[in-house]
Amino acid sequence: MKILLTMGGTREEIDGVRFITNLSTGRTGRAIAERLSAAGHKVLCLRARGAESPRGRNIRTEEFSRFRDLDAKMRSALGGSAFDAVIHLAAVSDYSVRSIKTGGKTYRPGPRGKIPSGAKEMTISLKRNFKILDRIKCYARKSGKARRPPLLIGFKLTSGAGRARTLEAVKALRAADLVVQNDTEEMKNGHPFHIYRDGEKIAARRGAGELADALCSLLRAERDKEDAHAAGA
Repeated sequence: MKILLTMGGTREEIDGVRFITNLSTGRTGRAIAERLSAAGHKVLCLRARGAESPRGRNIRTEEFSRFRDLDAKMRSALGGSAFDAVIHLAAVSDYSVRSIKTGGKTYRPGPRGKIPSGAKEMTISLKRNFKILDRIKCYARKSGKARRPPLLIGFKLTSGAGRARTLEAVKALRAADLVVQNDTEEMKNGHPFHIYRDGEKIAARRGAGELADALCSLLRAERDKEDAHAAGA
């Protein structure tokens, strides 16, 4: 199978030396990419700058930084080739920087220069980003290259969520065929992952290695099921 995998966290620029990011290291993405490669799958890995880098003979990597960089690379990849699955693991910022106010002046964010830090306050205005996950299958359909939409696996990180809030968060990812959920509180005890289909938990794994093995098996099973259905039709 040919798989597109995103990993690591976006960096939303404030100026040339400051940015807003998150806790993602890319460790889980690296484990999944390497497991898929070892199983013979071809993986295009869109890796955030600074994230861990996967290695494998079937892995090709491209680097992104900002939200808009990742979105552009996904549109380009899905528009130029047909993928059997997309594993959207990247921790994507919900907001990007619109403007910065300090010392009586307003600045636009950018990769060059440093905004003066002498003033007592700095106000950063943020703008909401759309959900890339919701657009992935549309990007693939517009290419005209895919025989069928790619199987889409989304990830949801919660923090101290109980059962009800967890299910609500998982069900909100309606565009995804499978959802992998984990919680910051559970990371203290072996980092368990929970896999959902249609709002129902179908598996739980502990650690990135076990999750990688589970996803590899699930991808194959899902595609075999679709192939059997197509043959029967």
